Amino acid sequence: MDQQQRPMRSYETYSQAGSSSPRSSAWPGIVLAMAMLVLALAGCVPAGGRAATALTVIPAGELEEQYGVRVNLVAVTAAGGLVDVRLKVVDAEKAKQLLKDAASYPVLTVAGSDIILTAPEESRAQGLKPASGELIMLLFPNARNAVKPGTKVAITFGDIQLEPVVAR
Repeated sequence: MDQQQRPMRSYETYSQAGSSSPRSSAWPGIVLAMAMLVLALAGCVPAGGRAATALTVIPAGELEEQYGVRVNLVAVTAAGGLVDVRLKVVDAEKAKQLLKDAASYPVLTVAGSDIILTAPEESRAQGLKPASGELIMLLFPNARNAVKPGTKVAITFGDIQLEPVVAR
């Protein structure tokens, strides 16, 4: 029995048997579909691994009026290694809505980029307990020196984001 007439053994490939594989033409399509799936999923998770959520963007005046918090300062400090954020609590009861749990601990988003700055775990673990008249001072590591004086930065509290402010 010559090679064309004998049945193919399981360890032989189609090319060895002189036939083309019906599955070999499917691989480019499968690879393309997988690549599209990976790209689609990557677009759903922003930098830092945070799940995509619908953010409500508000101006500074509304932050103070509705949530009892005023941004006093966003500045680069410690030779550019830290971003100093200072929040004034003008109404503690309203501020508790905004600073209610660990999920609403402030993070900074550098405008025009996908860089998100978070406070160290030790700071977040302490939580925020707003009291009227209190000044809350937060320090964020300035990863990749992303924030410089003049950079626009948005402060996000859970699903509430303040319009970008200019860092000093």
